[in-house]
Amino acid sequence: MRLNSSIAIATITLLIGIGFAKAYLWIPATVLGAGAVWLLMGRWVASGKRGSAALASEILALLVNSAGIYAALGQFACLVLVGVWFLA
Repeated sequence: MRLNSSIAIATITLLIGIGFAKAYLWIPATVLGAGAVWLLMGRWVASGKRGSAALASEILALLVNSAGIYAALGQFACLVLVGVWFLA
């Protein structure tokens, strides 16, 4: 299992936020969670293999893809958040 950039950036942002007692820690925490979901289940979604319950599998694949998109966009939000923390 490899580490993806959204997990690394969110973890660093979360540690900086906790260390300096900053606000809006829910942003890196949720990005970290979404990155973990995508890391664990992204290969299954990309493989195209679905189980016997096709509708449930498609809904789960949609949710996992949504988590991946949130993690990808959220890493940029984390970088902006760190910038805001240090400029304010």
